[in-house]
Amino acid sequence: MMGSSANNRRPGTSTLEVIVAFTLLSGVLAALAPLVVKHRRLLTAQRDYRLALDEISNHLERLTALPDGELSAALQQLKPSAFAATKLPGAELRGEVESIDFGQRLRLELMWDEPLRRGAPVSLAAWIVPDGASRAGTSARSESP
Repeated sequence: MMGSSANNRRPGTSTLEVIVAFTLLSGVLAALAPLVVKHRRLLTAQRDYRLALDEISNHLERLTALPDGELSAALQQLKPSAFAATKLPGAELRGEVESIDFGQRLRLELMWDEPLRRGAPVSLAAWIVPDGASRAGTSARSESP
């Protein structure tokens, strides 16, 4: 009889093993779900930041190439591009010019509707040196021993 009872056992999983495996799997999935959501939000925020940085650097390059008289008028009409306005909801672009010793400092800020972004906008600055000042500095350096 002993031989027949050993043959009646089938290899496989018992109900208890299935319940334990399902419980472990459910626990892992429950722990991973919030992490996946957070990761997706971080990817979206990073994409938006890169887009804002590209947008603001493009405006900065364009504005620093303008003649002195046109800069203040261009700052009054400053607004995000149509592409950035559609991708960054509530996008707002601001710029200011500050006089410094050797020229002007142009600072641009871009903010949009993202948590805490209004308090910490993406910001870039550039220095605009008049042509005469850069030539004088170059000639003074070339004359020094």
